[in-house]
Amino acid sequence: MEPTGLDMGDYQERYKEFDIEIAVEQVLTGVKAHFRVLKDGAVALDWRLVHIDKFWPTERAAAEAALRAARDTIDNGLENAA
Repeated sequence: MEPTGLDMGDYQERYKEFDIEIAVEQVLTGVKAHFRVLKDGAVALDWRLVHIDKFWPTERAAAEAALRAARDTIDNGLENAA
């Protein structure tokens, strides 16, 4: 997982034949993490919110949770993502 862009909290990673983009943001209620999946530059799965269960997660922990969720979604088939 590599930082990307000018904003803190933006990451990307190549996984199998997909590119995963991650966005982490600080909000009043804590930290939110989102991911989306691209294939050949086109959006294969648009932004999805990842629920963070840990109390006071760090930005890095939230990004890792989003990355795990994205990998699981890819492994389980994007067509099964609801």
